[in-house]
Amino acid sequence: MHTPSSVKEDQLKKQKGFSIPELIIVLLVAAIILVLALPQILSSRRLFRFSGMQRQVATSLREARQEAMSQRKPVTFRYDNTNKRIVTYGGSFGALGDPKNIAIELTGSGVEFDDVKYGRPTGVPASALSDTTNLTNLSSNAVEITFQVDGSVIDASNNPQNQALFFYHDKYRLDTAFAVSVLGAGGRVKVWRYSQGVNAYVE
Repeated sequence: MHTPSSVKEDQLKKQKGFSIPELIIVLLVAAIILVLALPQILSSRRLFRFSGMQRQVATSLREARQEAMSQRKPVTFRYDNTNKRIVTYGGSFGALGDPKNIAIELTGSGVEFDDVKYGRPTGVPASALSDTTNLTNLSSNAVEITFQVDGSVIDASNNPQNQALFFYHDKYRLDTAFAVSVLGAGGRVKVWRYSQGVNAYVE
C-alpha cells in the first residue's frame, strides 16, 4: 500500500524531464540534421525563385502581344542582357527609354545578377525546339520581339519570324535551363524546360 508521500514521489519521478546530458544529445542530433539539410533547403529555395523568372518572361511576352492587339499599335518586348531586365515599349508605352515603358528586373529575391545566363548551358543540344524555333542571338546584348496589331511577329520582309529565348542559372545549369518561344505567324508563346532524362527541352 502506497502512502500519500510515496505517491507524491512517484508522480514527481514521472514528471521529471530530460537530464542535462540527454538534453545535450538531443540538441546535438538536431544540430547535425539541420547542418546536413541546410544546403539542400537553400538550393531548393534558389531553384524555386529562379523558376519564377520563367513565368515572368512568358507573361511579359503574352502581355506585350495582348497590348499590341488591344492598342492596334506595334508593341516591343525587349530583354536587356546587360541589366537582366525586361522592357516593354511602343504604343501607349512610348519609345524606348520613355518613363511610360514597363520595366521588370529579373534579379532580386534571391536571384543574383551573375546567376542569370542567356543561352544554353554546356552539354545541352543546340537543336531547334519541337516547334522549330531556335535560340535568338543577342544583338547589342539584347533581344527585341515586336508584336504587330494582329499579334504576329514579322521580319523586315513581312515574313513570320520565330523567336526563342533561352536561360539558365549559372550554378544549377541543367536543373534550371528553360526556354520561351514565340511563333511568328500567330505570336503564340510556349514555355519549355530542359529535361536531363531525354536530353532535350520539353513543353
